Amino acid sequence: MADIFVSYTKSDRVKANWIGKELEALGHKPHVHELEIKPGENFYAWMRKRLDAADHALCVISDEYLRAPHSIWEFDAAVRQAADKRPGFLLPVVVNLRQLRVPVIIDHLNRCELQGLSDQTMRTTFRDFVRELKLQDAAAKPLAPTAAISNVPIRVPTHFIGRDETLIDIDKVLRGGDDRIQIIALHGLRGVGKTVLAAAYTELHRSNYRVTWWVRAQTESSMRADLVALAVRLGWVASDEKEEGALTVVAERLRQDGEGILLVCDNAVDADVLTPYLPRGGSARVIVTSNAHAWRALAAPVEIQIWPKETGGDFLMARTGRASERAAAEDLSETLGGLPLAHEQAGAYCERLEIALAEYAKRFNAAPARMLNTERDAPTDYHDKLTVAKTFALAIDEAAKLHPGAESLLAHAAALAPEPIPLFSLRRSAREVRRAASLGSRRGRTGRDRFGPPRLRLN
Repeated sequence: MADIFVSYTKSDRVKANWIGKELEALGHKPHVHELEIKPGENFYAWMRKRLDAADHALCVISDEYLRAPHSIWEFDAAVRQAADKRPGFLLPVVVNLRQLRVPVIIDHLNRCELQGLSDQTMRTTFRDFVRELKLQDAAAKPLAPTAAISNVPIRVPTHFIGRDETLIDIDKVLRGGDDRIQIIALHGLRGVGKTVLAAAYTELHRSNYRVTWWVRAQTESSMRADLVALAVRLGWVASDEKEEGALTVVAERLRQDGEGILLVCDNAVDADVLTPYLPRGGSARVIVTSNAHAWRALAAPVEIQIWPKETGGDFLMARTGRASERAAAEDLSETLGGLPLAHEQAGAYCERLEIALAEYAKRFNAAPARMLNTERDAPTDYHDKLTVAKTFALAIDEAAKLHPGAESLLAHAAALAPEPIPLFSLRRSAREVRRAASLGSRRGRTGRDRFGPPRLRLN
């Protein structure tokens, strides 16, 4: 029979579970996230997979459902699918509407009204509703559309949490403006998770765009190379086209044929540097990530906030598998300043060494970390600019215990540009790494300067 995705909010979980059992009794295959998702599993990946594969999406509609970020997200996705590609995909079931009303956009659809019914009447009404629809499986489903083009290099972490409302805000901006270009700029502190957030959006909405193209915007050379690569990939220019000519073609084609194209300009320096490489009109969509904050003349700016301690605690418990350490997790989250990057470093450290979160906090507080003394690194009132530096220092120290040359190698790599590092350059330095490791083992770790590791040279 049919494969059915059940969309609901947590206040309606009892009804959703009941609906799932009724669907099973009628021979269908329901997917209820509370019953399928394992602790710490990526909810967004599960939702996308289930929605893509489902024959129908059954929405358990209530006042709370129409207010909750997750459920509205699922509802909007189901509405788009039903309107554009899969008639009959959306199955509305109303369970508790007292303050709001059924959205006008689905007024024309047949729906099941269960509100205020007795248990037996509710069961009979729901079963009749499902039987009358004569739901079938995917055998008659049209072939899936051609796979979208994407070069997104970032994998969304398994434990991606705490950004639901921001993802919805991003989608609202990008879906507005009809046939006019829409640009949104995600800005905030280093380590706050801007790049991962952009990647999460592309993963969640990949079916909404025919092309999703990642542009490394930290340098003009990388921007130019990635835009030319887009033109080659779409067949706009030949692979041997000169760069200037190819960029001219890209600008014109994005203006004329940008519908369904999403550009992610990651790590942009500022608006002035980026502007010459953005589409000059048309209907393309653009996400910018940047440490700079002045974007209002060019884009809709969204400041990405640090995690509150509750969200940080949730992440640390899921990342380390220490569900019983709630208090310690929240304390450590505050100590880490709410930066997701620092939380990931701390979680990986605790998992690798099998230490408690409270023990990590002790080591963190004792670590004499330093950062560059510039205002652009972090505000002066932001944890004395120490948070991310300390988490990296602890991790590097541990790596150096496993291999004495690790610290030198990491220090050398950190001094390079934010580009893929050719392995041959590291192979050339193998002799220097071994020499540094030998010196480190003879000297011992107590006598070295933790912020001045042996210098490596590439010959």
